[in-house]
Amino acid sequence: MNNSSFRIIDANINRVSEGIRVIEDVVRFNFANEKLTENLRNTRHVLRKLFNNEKKSLLLFRDSDKDIGKKISQNSCADKKKDMESMAVANFKRIQEGLRVIEEICKTCGYYGKGKTVEQIRFEFYTIEKEFSGFFKKKLPSGIYGITAEKFSRGRTNICVVREMVKAGVSVIQYREKYKYKTSKQILNECYEIRKITNDYNVVFIVNDYIDIAMIVEADGVHLGQDDIDIKDARKILDNKIVGISTHSKKQAQKAVEEGADYIGVGPIYSTKTKENVCDPVGLQYLEYVVSDILIPFVAIGGIKEYNIEQVIRAGAETVSLVTEITGADDIGLKVKKIKALMDKARAK
Repeated sequence: MNNSSFRIIDANINRVSEGIRVIEDVVRFNFANEKLTENLRNTRHVLRKLFNNEKKSLLLFRDSDKDIGKKISQNSCADKKKDMESMAVANFKRIQEGLRVIEEICKTCGYYGKGKTVEQIRFEFYTIEKEFSGFFKKKLPSGIYGITAEKFSRGRTNICVVREMVKAGVSVIQYREKYKYKTSKQILNECYEIRKITNDYNVVFIVNDYIDIAMIVEADGVHLGQDDIDIKDARKILDNKIVGISTHSKKQAQKAVEEGADYIGVGPIYSTKTKENVCDPVGLQYLEYVVSDILIPFVAIGGIKEYNIEQVIRAGAETVSLVTEITGADDIGLKVKKIKALMDKARAK
């Protein structure tokens, strides 16, 4: 192995080990996952030990001061990260690319066995990355699940209503609008604005039906109906985003779980005229079944009002949606405050 090959391997061992340590500490301190933390630490040690016999040569030919890459890196802004998730993603790419370089150099310089070992580690990291990505996936929070309904909003725009809802403390915003009322461009622009608002208030943002728009505006997920595309097909596009689906029966709830839904809508609990062609109310009996038998999160929805919300909470709902009760309120902030107080009261009983 010549001098430049030793330098390449040395640089990439350091690069990979540093990247693994970043991911390891995120897993350890941010997610407290003992098994994956141990796996990452062991992998880092395996890589270092693999080149123990070459350690002196690697150090001998190291020349950081004359490395032209240092100057290029110092003048680059490409390493800026917007959050911990994007930082982690960048380090996974750094690890995988570094491993590939080590692997190729070893395979061409008489270290074929070491190259195959590094190749195996590289493939392991593709699996680790997939597991790790699930840690950042948002989940359906408890609280009030707000839904836009402009025609029931007393002349206020969706944007205005959403702003008032998030200020008042709703946990989720779902954008629900139909193409027959607005153009796709209008819907897209509204979703862009709602994404900005929900980001500012750290509120989960779900888009109803429109997977393409959800991806474009980087929403947290989508909500599907029983007549929309299957969850498994939605996953091909949405990957790690939240996928929720409306359910009206035990069979539909069970199917949603089997197909990998992240949460289900349970309803309509009571009679509602918010949606067209809605099915008959499922009542509290179906809600109670979901509470006791379905393990994924759910949102109770349909005909829920200030006067009956305590029944829904006492039946076991943690997340509830009141559409027209909120969007049609004279004072949205005051209405949300009253609803939250009633939910707390019902939970305390």
